[in-house]
Amino acid sequence: MKKEKRGRVLSKRGQVAIYVMVALVIIAGVIVIYFLYPDVVTGIIGGKETPQTFLKSEIEPSVKDSIEVLSKQGGYENPEGYIMYKGNRVKYLCYTSKYYEQCQVQQPMIRAKFEDELKNMIQLDVETAVDELIRTYEKRGYSVSSAANPTTNVEISSGKINVRIKAPMTFSKETTETFDEFNIEIKSKMYDLLMIATSIIDFESTYGDSETSLYIQYYPDLRIRKIKLGDGSTVYTVEDVITKESFMFASRSLVWPAGYGIYG
Repeated sequence: MKKEKRGRVLSKRGQVAIYVMVALVIIAGVIVIYFLYPDVVTGIIGGKETPQTFLKSEIEPSVKDSIEVLSKQGGYENPEGYIMYKGNRVKYLCYTSKYYEQCQVQQPMIRAKFEDELKNMIQLDVETAVDELIRTYEKRGYSVSSAANPTTNVEISSGKINVRIKAPMTFSKETTETFDEFNIEIKSKMYDLLMIATSIIDFESTYGDSETSLYIQYYPDLRIRKIKLGDGSTVYTVEDVITKESFMFASRSLVWPAGYGIYG
């Protein structure tokens, strides 16, 4: 009898231990998700999806897809003056068609150009997402009033990409809430990659080449692939080994003719 009672006590203790472990795992999971996706968790904990979290879920995939395209083409959606490399139209950011001469910088404002191209690529998706936001909230019983078509601004800064959507609108149901703009923040190391690309282009235009090992000393998470092609072009790929983000661009500078320096 005592053994049965003792067995039941141990069984209950085991169940309690399991419940405690499951609870700890759930809490830990929520904490991890909060730090990775704070906007989403805030919406879940608040018991409702906010216009901010709605727009982020709609637009973030478009932003990431557009970045993927731009990062393989020197920051251009439709580049001119490029070289084909592994199926990608890699933009020359520094170029000369001549021999013995340093290249001329083709795009001195690499980051600003990337921001502008990204803004243009996602604009249609932003407009679609804002329209969908209005329709969704009207179906939920809200009265929604909005101003003109939304405008988009993209800013790439250290550790993140900010997409600011100016779309003034008012949501009314039991209470009224007004928004002037929505800010979507995406974690990214693209800023560092673009700054390093700018520095490499400065070296290419000044000295005709670059010493990529210098950057590795200061950026341990960085990997730079430098591929010399037969026509004298160089294709650079600057990559963050942690996030796997990369930026690819081309240069043609201080090229020597084939056979130069070979004497019979």
